[in-house]
Amino acid sequence: MQEKILQVFRKYKTNCVLFTNAKEVFYLTGAQFDGFWLLFVKDKTYAICSKMTENQVREHFKNKNINIHAVVSFYKTVSEILKQNKTYSLLIDPQYINAADFFLISEKLNFEGINIKNKVGILNSLRIVKDADEIENLKIACKIVSKVCNTIKSELKPGLSELDIHYRILELFAKNKVMESFTPIVASGENSANPHHRSSTRKMTENDIVMMDMGCVHNGYCSDLTRTYFLDKISARCERVFDIVRSSQNTVIKDIKSGLPISWADKTARSVIEEAGYKDKFIHNTGHGVGVEIHEMPSLASTAEGFFLTHMVVTVEPGIYIENEFGVRIEDTILIKKDSCEVLTSAAY
Repeated sequence: MQEKILQVFRKYKTNCVLFTNAKEVFYLTGAQFDGFWLLFVKDKTYAICSKMTENQVREHFKNKNINIHAVVSFYKTVSEILKQNKTYSLLIDPQYINAADFFLISEKLNFEGINIKNKVGILNSLRIVKDADEIENLKIACKIVSKVCNTIKSELKPGLSELDIHYRILELFAKNKVMESFTPIVASGENSANPHHRSSTRKMTENDIVMMDMGCVHNGYCSDLTRTYFLDKISARCERVFDIVRSSQNTVIKDIKSGLPISWADKTARSVIEEAGYKDKFIHNTGHGVGVEIHEMPSLASTAEGFFLTHMVVTVEPGIYIENEFGVRIEDTILIKKDSCEVLTSAAY
C-alpha cells in the first residue's frame, strides 16, 4: 500500500491524498467492508471511521502502523489532521466521491484555508495492471461464472421465463459462495436486441434465442461473461449473425497482446462486423477492463489512447443487435500476456 501511495505522491506532486470510495479502499487495504476513509499525509496513514465500524477497522489494521480515528464528523477530522501536519492541500478523485461528500469536504476544508486538488483516476494507472494475487482471484471468479453458465445452458428449455433464469443464476452464485458483480442480464427473443435488457417475465419458446450476461465477485475481484444460445433449431440468418460475432471476437483474441494500441481491439472487431454488412448494428465498445469493479480502465474503444500492457485484464465482447428481432453478443474475460492472451472464461459457446 505504501509503495502505491508513494507513486501517487510522485505522479501528482503532492504529499496528501484522501480515498473515500469502498472499492478504492479495498484495492489499497484488502478490507472487504466499507464505512471508513483512508487519508495519507506525508509518511502517515489514517483510517477515519465511525464507532459502528471501529472494531472491524482496528482488527483489520492490527499490528500495522496506521492511525485510527473513530469520530462523528469525518470532514472535521480530515481538516484537523491536515492542520496538525501543517498540510494545506488535499488531493481527491471526484470520480469516486459522492456529491454530498465532495460538497461537504470542499466547504469544510476551504473554510479552513485548505486547497482541494481534483484529479480524475488517481489510481487508474496502478489498477490497470494486475499483480499475481489479483490475477488468481480473477481466474477463480471467471472459473465460477463459467461453471454457472454451463449449468444454466443445460437447463434452458421452453416455458422458462427470463426471470426464472435470472434467479437461477443468483442461486448458483450463492451455492458457490459468491455475489454477483452486476445484475444479470437475461434477454430472450426480440429482447436480445437490447444490450442491457432488464430480465422480464417473457417465457422462452421453441427455437428461441437467449442472451445471458453474468459475472460474480471472488475475494473482491469480478468476472464478466456473455453467451448467446439457441434452444433448438437456428435460422440461417441467426446462424450467420452468430458466426460473424464469433469471428469478430476470435479475430481480436487470436492476435491481442502486450504492446498493441488499445484502439486496435475495437477497430479490429468492428472491421469484421462492418465487412459483413452490420456496421450500424454494433452499438457499443468492444470491451473494458475488469478488476475490483466490473468496468475499469481501459475502455476498448476506437478512440482509446495507450497500449495494452502485460497483466491487464479486459473483456472482448462484440455484438450485433437487430431492432425488434434479435441480438447476439459473445463476451470473454482475458488476461493480456507478452505475446498473446489467456482466455479466463470457459463457458461453452
